[in-house]
Amino acid sequence: MILHILTLANIEKLNHSNLASDRLRLEFICKAAKELGYTLTSGLNIPKADIYFIPALTKEINKNLVSKIIEISKRNNIHLFTDYVDDWLSSSNSELKLIYESLIKADAVFTVPIKALENRLEGKIKKIFTIPDGLDKIQISQPTILNNGLKNILWHGHASNISSLIRVLTEDLVEYDFNLHLVTNYPSVEILKKTKFKKIPKCTFIFHPWELNKLQRISKKCDFAIIPVNKRWASENRLITTFILGLPIIAETINSYKDFSNYYLDFKQDQIQEMFNNPEKFHNDVLVAQNKILMNYNSVKLISLWKACLNSVK
Repeated sequence: MILHILTLANIEKLNHSNLASDRLRLEFICKAAKELGYTLTSGLNIPKADIYFIPALTKEINKNLVSKIIEISKRNNIHLFTDYVDDWLSSSNSELKLIYESLIKADAVFTVPIKALENRLEGKIKKIFTIPDGLDKIQISQPTILNNGLKNILWHGHASNISSLIRVLTEDLVEYDFNLHLVTNYPSVEILKKTKFKKIPKCTFIFHPWELNKLQRISKKCDFAIIPVNKRWASENRLITTFILGLPIIAETINSYKDFSNYYLDFKQDQIQEMFNNPEKFHNDVLVAQNKILMNYNSVKLISLWKACLNSVK
């Protein structure tokens, strides 16, 4: 049996990818497929296979390529899977919307990272599986009391998340003086440099190129983390990663964060002030969240979910 993944990523080194969808989703489907006895192939070519898997779309996977793979899968009775990680069917991006509409018509099996997305697709998809993101391979860290005079705060994410950071810096955090450690990719730095802030934040920006090891090292210097969000249907992976790093969190709540909402603070002025005054007060919340994560997001459980998904077409 052969499973072909439509990706340019090196499927033998997914855990080193800068893309969360590679590390936290593709890597787990690859492990599940191997345990089921599949031979894995990858690339933007379309070879003979038993299953074609279309991961979270990148710029290389366009409408013409997806149309071609749908045509070949129909002609040769090949099962088609796609990983749907945002509400693209409601998007103003017409090409992405058309791609997923065509995959629905082709009876593709859909996988989603959060239950809320499955609910959005109810009645539209014949087969859909909710499979959470996996965990990055980082050692779980205990919260640490630091004696920083000026607070060190962590933000980590991709350039696609930067607009929400700019928003909270100019609104909720504009009067606070702190060191903001940003572990991110280069486009985020360029966006921030070009941003004309309505109000100039008092914080000092300290940039660190995104690497998993660097994220762990920088987090040990930080008193807490902030996670503003601009993606309503994002998975909980950034929140969970930050808890694993051992940091108290101020975050905005989206669907995937609701199960953890008792363990972080909101961007409300009284709660922000409380975190700045005494982040150690919230260390126990971090420990409770970590225990919950270890119970519900272990790799054995996630691989079993991907196995059940793949076995659904047998």
